[in-house]
Amino acid sequence: MEALGVSSRADMMRLRTECVKYGTDKPQRVRSQCGPPNFDIPKSILENFLENGCEVSYISKLLTVSQSTIYRRMAAFGLSKRNFSQISDNELDVELGKILKDFPLCGENLLKQMLIIKRIRVPRWRLRESVHRMDSRGVRERQTGRLHRRVYNVMGPNHLWHIDTNHKLVRWRFVIVGGIDGFSRLIMFLKCTDNNISETLLQCFLSGVDKFGIPNRVRCIP
Repeated sequence: MEALGVSSRADMMRLRTECVKYGTDKPQRVRSQCGPPNFDIPKSILENFLENGCEVSYISKLLTVSQSTIYRRMAAFGLSKRNFSQISDNELDVELGKILKDFPLCGENLLKQMLIIKRIRVPRWRLRESVHRMDSRGVRERQTGRLHRRVYNVMGPNHLWHIDTNHKLVRWRFVIVGGIDGFSRLIMFLKCTDNNISETLLQCFLSGVDKFGIPNRVRCIP
């Protein structure tokens, strides 16, 4: 892009909008269950325009649809004309560094929500660039799927058990309960249940105790 004289993000955005203006057709209409056909405007396109500070009137001209259509799509997608925080890159890096220090494995969406809790709203591209500046090593490792596990020492078998549950299939009433030995990584118990009540978890734990004995300590994820 530098060969074309586009060196800043603002210039890149202007070039992109001009390409959209002159190089795309009017959004197609798709049939709905009731009423006339609606314009097919993807959520990602509206998000990109709004995060780059485009006015609704400008977006409607680019997409050659009415402003009311844009507002209806924004309401349907839960989008709004956001006022972003006036914060420098250095200040953003400092706030993001504090979060990453406490939560080093946070993803982009969770980082964004944590910044909102601190009343800091920034476009997604600024958040992504800040993450690359503050945690470039973590970004590379997440891209390659390789993360460093926490290193700790366990004295011996049955000294520490790790217990956790998995609820990804809970909508189908499948709850997976499991426990492993922290020293040998041996599975102490593993069961698929249809609930997550304390009595069921206790029975799963006792089944492991019957086979391998009572552990010295137990670590659970709350």
